[in-house]
Amino acid sequence: MDTDFFEYEGYKIPLNLVYLTGGGTSTWDAISKGHMWQYSKYAPIESDSTVLEIGCGTGRDAIQLTKHLTSKGAYIGVDIILESIEWCQKNISPTFPNFTFLHYDVKSQIHNSGGKIDTTDIILPIADKSVDRIILQSVFTHMFEMEITHYLKEFERVLKDEGRICTSFFIINEEVLEMAKTTAPTLESLELSFKVPYGKGCYINDAVYPEGAVGFTEEALERMMKSSKLMLDQPINFGSWCGRTDKTDGQDMVIFKKI
Repeated sequence: MDTDFFEYEGYKIPLNLVYLTGGGTSTWDAISKGHMWQYSKYAPIESDSTVLEIGCGTGRDAIQLTKHLTSKGAYIGVDIILESIEWCQKNISPTFPNFTFLHYDVKSQIHNSGGKIDTTDIILPIADKSVDRIILQSVFTHMFEMEITHYLKEFERVLKDEGRICTSFFIINEEVLEMAKTTAPTLESLELSFKVPYGKGCYINDAVYPEGAVGFTEEALERMMKSSKLMLDQPINFGSWCGRTDKTDGQDMVIFKKI
């Protein structure tokens, strides 16, 4: 039935995959275009860039990038949900053969509980120093330090010397924790209070579902960067998730580059 699909820019996306990608039909377009705005502001993508996206879902960003990247550019999308990758392979790649989608059967409490491998098993089939931009939205907000550091090391390997990594985090400090106590939940954020310490410089929102939302201190972020031979390209762009009223980003946007 057509009611089982969300029609967007000529694509019919299964509703279950829309919700697995994040948000819903009412927020899909705003989130999609909001991501493009963030990339243009923090780490502009040229039309001939090679772009790697981790956590591509059903192509929310990929669909927008098909209108931006020329045949001289390339896109590689990675996700742990097989059905999402298969949809992208069937619906996006035939028209845009420079858009490739890869599946990794990674164990995830929230998104893929039956997965067979760990994040730390992933070796991206991408040549060294071949990628211009790496993008991740709401991915490291569900992962822990060992997993993030593994990804960052892989990113450092495949990233061109002048390349950039654009990713979102929840950055935690005492001021943020106090603000979060009084922030009214929304449909997108629910309650993000990060009351539960979970290792050195790490906080989680729910002890029963640790991966549901994960935050890190700036000291933990610095530790991950040092291990990965990366550094900040610009100051952290703090978001509104904890109650800031003067910010346009939801989560905290962090832009990395090679040391």
